[in-house]
Amino acid sequence: MDFFVPQQMEETQSSKESNPVSNRLDLIILSNAKHIGLSFQELNQLRVSDFIEMTDIHLGKKKVTGSKRATQADIDKLFA
Repeated sequence: MDFFVPQQMEETQSSKESNPVSNRLDLIILSNAKHIGLSFQELNQLRVSDFIEMTDIHLGKKKVTGSKRATQADIDKLFA
């Protein structure tokens, strides 16, 4: 079964897939602040550079050391 997709919608979708990370730094900062547990009032008291440093400390920089073998739980989660 075929269906019609407008050209504009198709172009928008393909551009979103190629750039999964938003280029809106303001939204990224707000999202990270909420993820850490800060209120907007607390965030307002920080400089941007201080907040970015705080985010790096809180989230930590995890080192990737090779690949992990998938467990049955990982496979079940993938197909759920």
